[in-house]
Amino acid sequence: MGYLLAISLLLSALLYFFASNWPALDRWEKIGVSAAVLALFYLTSYLVSLFWKRQAFISNWLLVAGGISFGITVALLGQIYNSHADSYLLFVVWLVPNLLFAVLTRYQPFYVLSYVLVHLVIWFYLNQSSLRLRWEDQWWFLFYWLIALGNLALFWLTSRKTPDLPVVRILSFLVFCTALLVMSFVDVYSFIPELLYILVNIALFYAFLKWRPQRGLLLVTSGFLTIFALYQFIYYMFTYPSLGYMLIGLLLVVGLVAGSTVLVKRLRQHEQVTSSRWFRVFREVFTALIVTVASLLGTLSIIALASLTSLDDVLGEFGFFLLTVVVFLLPAVLAKRMDATVRYTLLGVGLLLGFYFSQYNDNALWIVFLAIIAGLWVLVPSLPGRLMAQVAFSLVLHMNLYILFWNKAGLWAVFLLQTALYLWPRLHPVLRGTSLFYGLFVLLTLAESYTQMAGLWLNLGFFALSTFLLYWTLRTGRVWEFRLSLGFWFVFLLMKYHDFLWSLLHKSFSLLLLSVLFFLVSYTLELRSGQQVSAARPPVWASKRLALGLVIMLQFAVAGYQVWSSEAILAKGTLVKLELRPFDPRSLLQGDYVRLSYSFSRLSNELPSNEKIRVVLRKTEDDVYDFSGYYELGGTWNRTYQAEAGDVIINGRVYGYGNVEYGIENYFIPEGTGREVEEKAKYALVRVAANGDAIVEGLAEK
Repeated sequence: MGYLLAISLLLSALLYFFASNWPALDRWEKIGVSAAVLALFYLTSYLVSLFWKRQAFISNWLLVAGGISFGITVALLGQIYNSHADSYLLFVVWLVPNLLFAVLTRYQPFYVLSYVLVHLVIWFYLNQSSLRLRWEDQWWFLFYWLIALGNLALFWLTSRKTPDLPVVRILSFLVFCTALLVMSFVDVYSFIPELLYILVNIALFYAFLKWRPQRGLLLVTSGFLTIFALYQFIYYMFTYPSLGYMLIGLLLVVGLVAGSTVLVKRLRQHEQVTSSRWFRVFREVFTALIVTVASLLGTLSIIALASLTSLDDVLGEFGFFLLTVVVFLLPAVLAKRMDATVRYTLLGVGLLLGFYFSQYNDNALWIVFLAIIAGLWVLVPSLPGRLMAQVAFSLVLHMNLYILFWNKAGLWAVFLLQTALYLWPRLHPVLRGTSLFYGLFVLLTLAESYTQMAGLWLNLGFFALSTFLLYWTLRTGRVWEFRLSLGFWFVFLLMKYHDFLWSLLHKSFSLLLLSVLFFLVSYTLELRSGQQVSAARPPVWASKRLALGLVIMLQFAVAGYQVWSSEAILAKGTLVKLELRPFDPRSLLQGDYVRLSYSFSRLSNELPSNEKIRVVLRKTEDDVYDFSGYYELGGTWNRTYQAEAGDVIINGRVYGYGNVEYGIENYFIPEGTGREVEEKAKYALVRVAANGDAIVEGLAEK
């Protein structure tokens, strides 16, 4: 664990350092540092495989770290030569050698990295940061279907365990469900997307219940189906707000609960005959799904019905609150022999309505509701009842303290509450896990919300606490709590990239020191323990040295070619001065940059999309180059080209609505200087090669 955290901290330090675009280093020094880091990872990985064989996993992890650092190197070269920020081509270049590593080594981390990179390629192709592409709804529908089908195929392949990739299997199924759900919301082809979604989910239910029984996947499918049902109900509720529709919603809730009760009883009878655990699994999943859908639909219908009939004005907040307690919460507590589906639906509706009406008042009604929820915790000791009470108590406490005091009072109260629950002896493991999740989530939110010294100490405290929990839960064998802690540890590390409390440069040096500390402490503890750590698998270098060496040489060749081609343009290209209009976002991997727009960034709306174009720039009286009125598209000039001395032809590509991109739309800058550059920079100094390729060399005020 210590070595894993140390390598992760080192990679984060490298990413933060290069993204900070430290002006103390010139471009050749940055290139040298990145090449040295890349070589160091691979060389260290190889040496560890030879001389530290009992720690073979470190060699494998360093090889993966090298694959990740190659992406950082490619991003850095894009930063140095002002290539497209977050271009999908960046991730394509990063993907190819890592995919080769995956095929050669059959090592799961390379497959996971390749899987993530494939989807980043898709994401940045569809949502390019330097362009404003507008896809029609029909195209989005097709994109989501292709993504869903591709992930379904990958899920099927990995389910056959050829190769055995459990992480990729889970990721592909989650992305498949997400793409399918989003596809159903695309407003095309009338009711077809919704119908297709329902049919596919029916097939999934059958597959995971009968054909290939999978409890976890059945739960995931149920969760996505619940989101779909709630969205559809809310959409039609706001589209057709009427008393009749709300009554239909309530009748639907009654029908769902009644029908599920009958079905659950039949399943229980069948279980007694067959003793099949899969019927029990289906019954549990089905009950949870019905309770969730019925509670939310019932609550929304009652609130809308009360508003439409002005019943909330007649009864008042206290009257409606009292009605909620009497009609929903009391029966759920007193009728202990009531069917579980009915009981938990009443409890869910009561808690949701109580939360809704208790926060819109100027009296202490919310305190009464907190006492009622605490009573429910005692009187309904079942796990589902306590999970619902835990969420409701936290929400009511947070919202009302937020309103009465200040925005962080509620968060602190919830954090203390969840900490007390987590430390409560003999608490159910599931409740302990949820308390840990809520507590870490709230503490991370607090760490992000404070600034200056308070924020610094909270960030350090969260890092220390999450690291302690990692080792403690691992040592005590609390698997799910360990996974939660590990997830939050990495989320914290990722969130620091966009945290402006510290500069990227300071975070980089801090993470580097922590990485060294983790390495030293882990090595020291290992020596003191005297234990021989057996490798889960031999180092991948053992049987693939030549093939891995060729892939590594390919990476250096790709980086070298990018440097050579860019330097050739800077050395031999024609320097032109262009008027611009900048503004400053931040790239995912490359740090801060200004996005540049020119007078010739938009030409005729009649230009066909996704076509290469060559545009003639001509010097004006004030020595600024501008569009001459000539362009070549598909080998044909828009009008007879009359060349003049000093004309410069630049390559571009037409995108929608006459927008043209030339590859000179981004200029990377040191962190925190974007506003100054945006205010002062008026011109871009661009080198244009004889073949029309261009690179931004610098910005100028005049």
